[in-house]
Parts: sequence; structure tokens; C-alpha cells
Amino acid sequence: MDERASEIAEGRSAWVKPLLQGDAAGRVKARLKNPSDHVPAEIGGIALSNAGREIYAWWLEARGDKPMPSVADVDLRALVELLPYIRYLSWEDEKRLVFRIYGSALVEGSGFDLTGHNIFGPEHAQVATDRARLQALHAQPCGLLMIRDVYDRRGMSYPCEFMTLPIAPDADGKARVIGTVIPCELVSEWAVDVVLDRILTLRRAVFIDTGSGVPPASLGLGV
Repeated sequence: MDERASEIAEGRSAWVKPLLQGDAAGRVKARLKNPSDHVPAEIGGIALSNAGREIYAWWLEARGDKPMPSVADVDLRALVELLPYIRYLSWEDEKRLVFRIYGSALVEGSGFDLTGHNIFGPEHAQVATDRARLQALHAQPCGLLMIRDVYDRRGMSYPCEFMTLPIAPDADGKARVIGTVIPCELVSEWAVDVVLDRILTLRRAVFIDTGSGVPPASLGLGV
């Protein structure tokens, strides 16, 4: 770790440090009622992180025989170990997807609490495609696995796994999505001085067939 990374690590709350050390996310479990042997370990040639596979296992169990879980099916007690790595968002309108839960490990790992913020941020050339990609989760419905590069102030890139799954609208009519964010590479402690003022480079975007198919390749949403 360089000097800046050491300062970041030292400045963290003592209780959250274990969540960002070593393979902490590799040990968390969803509290499931049934075995999860049927849940794939990889999708589209991408090996799932433990947290990504666990939230997918929870999602499959929570939805039962429905296309996707409803808001009422989101039982945080079943997700308590995963919560530090979870982001839960709602579509406020057709252009704004807003963070409602931004896990403590994500807050400490990025240095930002994005609760209440629009995921798309400033408009740029890729926003329309990003929106369409996430809107497809309810239209199909399906899941989405992405690998995106997160950057530090030196311009160094760190690939991270973004697992995202749809939640059916509540009485308010707002569709939701839930998912995890996990670094792809194991580090002794996540102490990256993250910047969020640039586009997170998209390496892969693979839709997950949850029983209703996936968007056609002709739409150009997969990578």
C-alpha cells in the first residue's frame, strides 16, 4: 500500500475495516431456506463472486414462481450478511434510478455515500445505453452481470463485479433493482482512493436468463 492508501485505511471506522479486508466478501451468506446447488458459479464465461452468487441465490428463492420478487419479498434479515456490499435502487422516473440502500462497505470502500443520488449522474454519450440496459431487466425480465473498472486518483483501474437483479414495483409503481458490487481481484485490504467523476469503463455486460430469455444481441446492450 502506498502512503495515501495507508491514510485511507487508517481513517476508516474500526467496525467496518473487517468488511474490506482479504476475502471477507467471499465468506458472506444469504440466509436461505433451501440449498443453492442449482445456482450457477459462472455466467457468460464470468466466474461469479461469492457475494454475487449468494444474492442471485436469494433472488431466485425470494421470487418463488413469479418472474421476479416483489418489494414485499425483500427481507433484509435474509440479506444481513450481504448488506454491506448491496445497492438497492428505485426508478423515480424513466431517466432517474436512485440509490435507496448503499451498503456500508461500499460507502467506506468508495469514500462516498450515494444514498439518494441518481446512478446515471451527469449526462454523457453512454447514458442512453446504460439506461436501456438496466430498463431491460424489468422488460424481459432478466438479470445483468457487468464488469466495470473503478478508478483511483492516479488513474489506476480496478475491475469490479456489478450483479444487478430486478424487483417488481410496489404500490407506488416504482420498479426497483438490487445487487452487489465486489472487486474482481482479491486484495489484503481495499484502500483505493476512488474517484467517481469519470465514466466507469465497461468491460463486460452479460444478461442473465432467469426464465424469460434475454434481450436480443441486435440491441447492442451486451458486451
